[in-house]
Formats: sequence, C-alpha cells, structure tokens
Amino acid sequence: MSMSITERVKQGLIASGGEVFAIGKSECGNAIMCAHKGNTRGRQIIVTAAIHARECYTALVVTEQAKAFIGKSGGAYFIPLVNPDGARFFESGETFGKNMLARNADKRYLWKANADGVDLNVNFDANWGGGKSNKLIAGASDYIGAYPLCAAESRALAAFTEAVSPAATISYHCMGGELYWEYGQDGKRRERDGMFAAKIAERIGVKKVDGHLFSAGGYKDFCVQKLGIPAVTVELIDSGSHPFFADAYARDIERNKFLIDYALDLLDDKE
Repeated sequence: MSMSITERVKQGLIASGGEVFAIGKSECGNAIMCAHKGNTRGRQIIVTAAIHARECYTALVVTEQAKAFIGKSGGAYFIPLVNPDGARFFESGETFGKNMLARNADKRYLWKANADGVDLNVNFDANWGGGKSNKLIAGASDYIGAYPLCAAESRALAAFTEAVSPAATISYHCMGGELYWEYGQDGKRRERDGMFAAKIAERIGVKKVDGHLFSAGGYKDFCVQKLGIPAVTVELIDSGSHPFFADAYARDIERNKFLIDYALDLLDDKE
C-alpha cells in the first residue's frame, strides 16, 4: 500500500532536520504539522500549502523546501498540509465519520473544503464574506463558514501566524502558473509588496498578476490586511484540469526547492 499524503508530510518534515510540532488540530482531530528551521531570533517567513483538499500534493513542494532550507539570514516555518482531513478525503475517500464528506463521496476529486464543508481560504477575517464567488451553503468549495475563523484549521493558522509575526508568507495552491499578491496596499507598502512578488514570480517562473481579484477571506488577504506584511499566493501547475496527483508537481518541486532562503534575502534587502 502506498504511503498517505499525511505520512509523506510527517516523514518529509522529520527528514528536514527541523523542529517538528503541530500548530493545532483539524476538525477531525488530525495534527496540522509544522517544521521550523533556521535562526529563531532573525527574520521569519511562513510557508503553507494544501489549504484546499484537492491541492493536497502541493504539500510535497513545501516538504522539499524544508529539506533544502539553510536559514543563514533568519528562519522559516513550513506548514505543508493545512487541511489534513480534506487531503485524506481526496486521496482515499476517508470520511472520519463526517456526514458532510459521506454525502459527497462523488465530489471527492473536486473537494476543496474541510471536513465540515468550509472552504478554509475564504474563512479568514479579511473582508470575510465579501468575495465575488463566496457561498453561504456548505459544500465542496467557496463556503465562507458561519463566521470568520469558525473552522479549526483556519483558526489555528491565523493564531499561529499572529504569534510568529512573520516578515512574509508564501502559500501554494494550484493551478494556473500565476502569483497573487495585492490586497488593498498603497504607497510604500504597495511598492514593497509588489517588488517582493515580482522577484518571487521571476525566480520560480510564474506570472505576477496585478489588479483587484474580488477575493476575500483568504490567508494571503489576512496577512496583508491584518499584519501589514508581504504575502503571496502561488498557483502551481501551468495548465490542465483537476484532479492532479503527486507526479504532476515534479517540475514545481524543482522550481521552488531553494526559494525560501532567496525570499528571506529579499526581505533583508528591504531594510
């Protein structure tokens, strides 16, 4: 039997040599794993992936980054699998006894949400409920939840991010080969964030997208609006259609492997 994405993430983080711990638990009680590497007193960056169930193999990009990270100019927290319940549902059909998942077994390969049908990337407290595609009914995608941070996973990630107070965040999704960075910044903050985004996009070979995207409640949005830091969302895999499996990310793993040391150096250049 092949190794589950949960086990692959756990083993990958351990192999990174970093300090491995959980930032919290999912709605079904599964650990949201993290590894920290580098200097804890220097500038920090948070890297996340797999906030959407059907994008669970983006986690492999982050575990490889953790292994490659050196951290001479600061530290990084690697959180490859923000949505462990959704990932297991996508991968194996595991429902954890949740009626929401059991009723939607036929939607497994399109599922983005957590085990309760909340789309975690519209559940953060950043113009919550104001997105163009937001939904008010639980399901596979875009449901905002009953209130901001009602989901265990988004609540844990938001609390952890505020506690760390990172200098920047990078989040991985798929697909499109694009990078999003804007969320109402202006003046010097816009100039700073736009430059950071442009350099990251160029480094990994994706398109930097400018302009208002009518999104709301995302992790990137939360980081920009609430913490005032550069935060980017990278859409991996240039084109195709869901579902994507582990092999589809091979090129993106190589493109992004050494990105985080580079990103920290960029932040140091902004001083």
